[in-house]
Amino acid sequence: MKSYTRFLLVIYSDKAPSLKKFAGEHLEADEYHKAMQDPDTVVIDVRNAYESAIGAFQPPEGGAKLIDPKMRNSIEFPKWLNSKETQKQLTGKKVLMYCTGGIRCERATALLNQMSTVNEDLKPKGVYHCRGGIERYVKTFPEGGFWKGKNYLFDRRMEQTPSVKTDNAVESDIDAKCCLCRVKWTVYRGQFKCNRSLCRVPVIVCESCTSAATEKPESLVCELCLEGYRAPSAVPDLVAMKRKAERLVDEKPLDPSMASEKQVLAKKPKTYYKDRLFLRRVPLTASFTKVKEALGSDQVKQLQWLTDQENGSFYGSCIVLMANVDSRKQVLERSSSKGGIKIDKKKIKVAEVFVKGETDVFKDFVQKEYPPVGN
Repeated sequence: MKSYTRFLLVIYSDKAPSLKKFAGEHLEADEYHKAMQDPDTVVIDVRNAYESAIGAFQPPEGGAKLIDPKMRNSIEFPKWLNSKETQKQLTGKKVLMYCTGGIRCERATALLNQMSTVNEDLKPKGVYHCRGGIERYVKTFPEGGFWKGKNYLFDRRMEQTPSVKTDNAVESDIDAKCCLCRVKWTVYRGQFKCNRSLCRVPVIVCESCTSAATEKPESLVCELCLEGYRAPSAVPDLVAMKRKAERLVDEKPLDPSMASEKQVLAKKPKTYYKDRLFLRRVPLTASFTKVKEALGSDQVKQLQWLTDQENGSFYGSCIVLMANVDSRKQVLERSSSKGGIKIDKKKIKVAEVFVKGETDVFKDFVQKEYPPVGN
């Protein structure tokens, strides 16, 4: 968890690339699935190596190539992108990135696009990531799709697996081992960590070795240290790179005769609805009544549960129609306060909703008390 927190501190610092100017393109889970079948594509796991050890995407034979940056922590990602070997692998290819829930990919794709703006040796054909990350993909493809193994989670669940895939089938996809006895083992329990200096990443310890690991923590060694892997050491000047890339983007004129429809639309400022909010990280136990109680019963008019296109299941996000502009403002202010807003003891995220197209989700709308469970 500390590694993940450290990553968030880095990506939201002054060194962080602008999402507005450099963010990668979102692909829905079904689109991402199709993209992995393209041989002119590389797939990058932007999670840490210990997460990848118990689960990763495995593109089909003849399809995309999977690349594991072998990161002990996400601070190593800019160094990995900065290496000549990495840049050679990405140039001329479509690049797909993925992570647990999509958060890390937002900045990771933006960093790659920012670096490619100023570096002639790094020119991918396009940079994309899966909306909602592995969590959304596995819910969209309950049989697993191209996902193999377990999705490492930073909450009490510890891991996520495809809902209709048997435990034996999931286990057969994983080649993880206990770091002590080397027997096959696929779960992280006990908070054991690599004892090598400056590493300290989580390691897998089987039930039989728990006592030995507790008594002799100096014997614990992660897979990367075991193979002697060392991350690239050259650190890019992220601040200078950011300034140069933004200057190049800002100074680049837009030629209407050459620009795509997407480029033209990107130049238009976003406009936001004055009477609605976007909620995410909403627990699956939520209901319309619970949401009203959390936001204020007299401030909420309607709620639209958002679902996966493939199976119609609720994935934790919804759009709320507020009573007026003031109620929308009050909820936004409460959500940014120290305590935030919680539903069933889980803190939710609240954001504005920008106008996209002319379709109104609340036109001819029938309110549902509970989120749909899908197929």
